[in-house]
Amino acid sequence: MERLGPNDSAGPAPASVPADPPALTAAQFAALSLLTARLPARWIATRRRRRLFFLALAAPGFLAVFGTPLHRQFLLMIAGFFLFGAAIVFRVLTEPLFQRADAAELWPSPFSSTSKLRDSLHA
Repeated sequence: MERLGPNDSAGPAPASVPADPPALTAAQFAALSLLTARLPARWIATRRRRRLFFLALAAPGFLAVFGTPLHRQFLLMIAGFFLFGAAIVFRVLTEPLFQRADAAELWPSPFSSTSKLRDSLHA
């Protein structure tokens, strides 16, 4: 039988608590302000709506790529990959900003009809 050291425990490991994202820097806040000025507030208010927005941005590229065998056009397939990649890059670059803004409670406004209680990390 093995001996347990002073730092070893026989019980289950404690659940890791997710850390809050770091605060927004001035440059990130400026980029977030630029994004929120150009996008409708309802589309970016919650995590679920941002995911649906991403799917709406990715759909034309997805359809172009998987519809190419029907049309047999190589340039259409390349354009589809470009559109799909652009949607993924947009999501990868903007989602950390939105998460930090959510942690800082920059939106939704108290008068908004969207509820943060219904928003889930798993939806």
